[in-house]
Amino acid sequence: MFSYLKQVDLIRTLTASEFKLRYRGSLLGVGWSLLSPFLLAIVLYFVFINIFRFEVENFAFYLLIGIFMFRFLSIGTSVGMMSITNKAHIVTKTSIPREIPTITTTLSYFFSSFIELLILIPILVFFGVRIGFPILLLPILHIVYFLLVYGLNLFLSAFTVYYRDLTQVWEVVVNILFFASPIVYPISIIPANIISIYMLNPITRLMEMYRSVMLYNAFPNVIDFGYVLIFSSIVFIVGHLVFGRLQRRFAEVI
Repeated sequence: MFSYLKQVDLIRTLTASEFKLRYRGSLLGVGWSLLSPFLLAIVLYFVFINIFRFEVENFAFYLLIGIFMFRFLSIGTSVGMMSITNKAHIVTKTSIPREIPTITTTLSYFFSSFIELLILIPILVFFGVRIGFPILLLPILHIVYFLLVYGLNLFLSAFTVYYRDLTQVWEVVVNILFFASPIVYPISIIPANIISIYMLNPITRLMEMYRSVMLYNAFPNVIDFGYVLIFSSIVFIVGHLVFGRLQRRFAEVI
C-alpha cells in the first residue's frame, strides 16, 4: 500500500516541477499567495471587529494565522482532488504508481503553505509578538496537517474520477468548515452545551495549536495534538485503502 513512497527521487522531482510551475511567469511569485489572504484578513478584520466586537488579544494576527492555516486545506484539497483527472496521461500512459500525482500535488501545496507561514513569522515579530521555543514545533504540526490533507486528497481524487460533481460538493463542505472552525471568531463564543461536539473538528484543534506556537508563545495542548495525530493517521490510512480499491478502473473511466 505504501510501496510507492520508496520512489523518493521521482516524488521529489515531480513535486519541485509542480511547485515551480505554479509561479512560472508570475511577477510576484509566492507573493501572490501572501497578498490574497492578507486582503481577506483585512476585510474580515474590519467586519468582525466593528460589528461583532470580539474581545481577542491581537485579533488581527489571530485572524491572519487562521486564514493562512486554513488555506492549505481549502486550496490543497480543491486542487488535489483533481490530481488524477487533470493528469490522465500519467495514469493511462505510464506505469508509475497512481498515488504519485496526488502526493506530488499535495506536497507542492504543503511546501507553499509552510513558506507562507514562515514569511508570516518575522511580520509577527515586527509588530511585537513574542516568538519562543514553541515555534520549533511548527514543522511537526504542519507534517501532521499534511497527513490529514493528503489522506483527504487520496479519497477525493479517487472518487472524482467517477463522480466529477464531487468538486462542487466539496466546495460547499470547505465553506462550511471555514465557518465551523475558529478562524474569524474565538472558541469562547461557542455555547457550552455544544462545545464537545464542536471540538470534534480536527481543524479547530489544529488551528488552536498553530496559534499557540505562533501567537501565544505556548506549547500545544497534548490532548489536542494526540487527537489530531490519531484523526489524521486514520484519514491517511483510510484514504490509501479507498484509493487502492478504486484505482483499478481509473484507466477505463478516465
